[in-house]
Amino acid sequence: MAEEWKPQRPIRMVLGYTPGGAADAVARDLAPQMEKVLGQPVVVDYRPGAGGAIGVEAVANAPADGLTIGLIDGAPLTIIPNARKVSYDPATSLSYLGIVSRSPLAVLVHPSVPAHTLQELLALARAKPDGLSYATSGIGTIHQMSSELLQARTQVSMLHVPYKGAAPALQDVMAGAVKVSFSTIAPAAPFVKAGKLRALAVTSDREVALLPGVKTVASQGVPGYDSEGWFVLAAPKGLPAPIAAKLNEALNAALATPAVQQKLAEQGSNTEPSTPADAAALVQRDQRKWGEVIRSQHLKFD
Repeated sequence: MAEEWKPQRPIRMVLGYTPGGAADAVARDLAPQMEKVLGQPVVVDYRPGAGGAIGVEAVANAPADGLTIGLIDGAPLTIIPNARKVSYDPATSLSYLGIVSRSPLAVLVHPSVPAHTLQELLALARAKPDGLSYATSGIGTIHQMSSELLQARTQVSMLHVPYKGAAPALQDVMAGAVKVSFSTIAPAAPFVKAGKLRALAVTSDREVALLPGVKTVASQGVPGYDSEGWFVLAAPKGLPAPIAAKLNEALNAALATPAVQQKLAEQGSNTEPSTPADAAALVQRDQRKWGEVIRSQHLKFD
């Protein structure tokens, strides 16, 4: 039996975003739990910029010794590489360690919109192409791509209004300045409960506890539709198998703790044990899916 790997120095967890956001919250929940298995501190290293791509570059260029890992979301792995040139190849520049979490979105409307189901919203969009505007947290995000996937599958056309973050996007939808939003669920759920927003659908293949009774897009006449934000844990390419196995063990142990599960549930995310192969397959699937959408919808993120 191969000897179990034990890190001799602190481990750096690279994050391609600034402190204080959703990615930072996941990292800060994960790191102390992984430390219990690894026996060394796990220190978050912020490398923001280029939609997360700078963080991916930092991981891809690090030594494959297990002392550098990256908490990476889908955008710099599956969306950005389909839209512009990057210095890394998601398929070959990294060693994937496991899936951290998956986070569905909600299709929301201002209460004045005369639509109480997804099909009613699509009927409004068909009646007046580009007459409905939708807000997202930015260009090239999973929020925009979820809408573009829906438009491609249903042959409707809505006008994208990108914001610099989820909070201002939600505020303008609640004010009625924009009528539709594709939003992260956790910040939107209280406003749905208060009647300030109406939730028509969730983008995952299953319903979400934070929005009870809200049906999936797929169950409302768009079979096969599935769009979620997610995080994976990755390391540089060429990571030795014993190191990958230990890091995967630490990840799954952290995700199994009630504290982490509760925090992720509060964010509208879900998690379950996964393997490095599961993570690599997820990246490959979404890179192919979003590439097809970007080409079919003629999207430019410049």
